[in-house]
Amino acid sequence: MARFGINSTIGIAGLFDAAKEFHLTRKDEDTGQTLGVYGLGNGFYLVLPLIGPSSARDTVGLAGDTFLDPTTYLLSWGWALGFRVARSETDLTFRINECEELTDAAIDPYAAVKDAYIQYRAKKVRE
Repeated sequence: MARFGINSTIGIAGLFDAAKEFHLTRKDEDTGQTLGVYGLGNGFYLVLPLIGPSSARDTVGLAGDTFLDPTTYLLSWGWALGFRVARSETDLTFRINECEELTDAAIDPYAAVKDAYIQYRAKKVRE
């Protein structure tokens, strides 16, 4: 909240990152990680169309992130969903070589991606 308040006022509605001058670093966290920190387990693994791998906890977190994202309220529902899908696809393009190496080397690609995702999210929760 402090970072938001500083960047909204001193940072001229977020045009500048004034909060870094106050040693308030930007954190790349999501609601699924927050739920994990508070002890909620992964639940079952699933693959969401257009979004990719997820777990029950991260799917609930995705819904929470949607309500906390300002684009949900500034844009129509279709545009907000389009931005979320574009963001997830952009993240995937940066990791496409890792994904291809993982699935090519695996006997069971589905199990390999599932294990990699669960381990990745566990690491993000620990951080």
